[in-house]
Amino acid sequence: MSKAVNHDIIRIARESRGLTQGYLSERLSVTQGKVSKMESGLLGVSDDMIDRLSIVLNYPKDFFYFNDQVYGHGISMIGELYYRKRKNVPDKVLDKISARINIRRMHLIRLLRAIEIKNNLFETFEFNEYNGNVERVARALRATWLLPKGPVKNLTKTIEDAGGIVIEFDFETKTIDATSQWFPDLPPLFFINVNSPADRLRFSLAHELGHVVMHKICKPDLEIMEKEANNFASEFLMPRTDISKSLDNISLPQIANLKPYWRVSMAALLHRAYDLKKITPRQYQYFWMQMGKAGYRTKEPPEFDIPKETPSLLREIIDTYRHKLGYTSKELSLLLGLHEQEIMSIYFDNPKPHGLTVVK
Repeated sequence: MSKAVNHDIIRIARESRGLTQGYLSERLSVTQGKVSKMESGLLGVSDDMIDRLSIVLNYPKDFFYFNDQVYGHGISMIGELYYRKRKNVPDKVLDKISARINIRRMHLIRLLRAIEIKNNLFETFEFNEYNGNVERVARALRATWLLPKGPVKNLTKTIEDAGGIVIEFDFETKTIDATSQWFPDLPPLFFINVNSPADRLRFSLAHELGHVVMHKICKPDLEIMEKEANNFASEFLMPRTDISKSLDNISLPQIANLKPYWRVSMAALLHRAYDLKKITPRQYQYFWMQMGKAGYRTKEPPEFDIPKETPSLLREIIDTYRHKLGYTSKELSLLLGLHEQEIMSIYFDNPKPHGLTVVK
């Protein structure tokens, strides 16, 4: 039986390269209507057309026969853009991000067939059980994961130790710091913007963690979801009972000094002080004005910068294939549906593996 072309794969292959239907039709010397019909499944795709698509879009021919389901942008990314009211992110950019995330998900489905991730500590928390209190949910997750009092030393490692996979990702826009999706039959995936500052990334990652454990189902009001994720991140990274005394009688220098310890931005600390009623609305505005005058709203003092956390689990998975299972780059390219050079550029600058179990 001959394999069937996946029409959705044609679309995400195009979108992942940042191309419009019009541009692709010009490169293929066909009408845009024909491209549209191929992508929607209304028109058959010949072997010759697959050859041409493979060349133009730079994917192996076998990739177009992958039978994976394709998903949309996801609650997290839509909610963030809605909440921040950023209107300057073109649909073309969002489509490209979504397409590339779909492709990374397809990779992980294949990679995890032979590898078992040790822990699976993620669960969905029902608001009703916590009286709709987001802070209680954050405290419950910290307790479930046996986190000690005080700051989370390495949030990326904490998430990966619990069984999530954190993936460094170039969003090609500063608007999105991170996004997350929990696909069927996969652990939660967290995509973090490689171009974002370390302190902001930690808060964004905690924000996405909140979405994953609280928002399995989208709420009608996206703004409420975003506020809940922000409140979750604040409590998870800066627990009320642990940070409260540190925020008494604060000043801008004190906020700066707290940053390396709590490993969040000065802005996040200032907002936490306001949330905990350690400062008045007037003081809050004054501090923001001082931050603006000092230039800290765009770039905080470099002497208080914190080191970036580096994800390791995906790197270990790839190196397990290379060193324990003996896969060559060519064999990985066949498995994942990418050309060998692209496999090398995405996955091969990795350390040697440690601690993953090969499924037998």
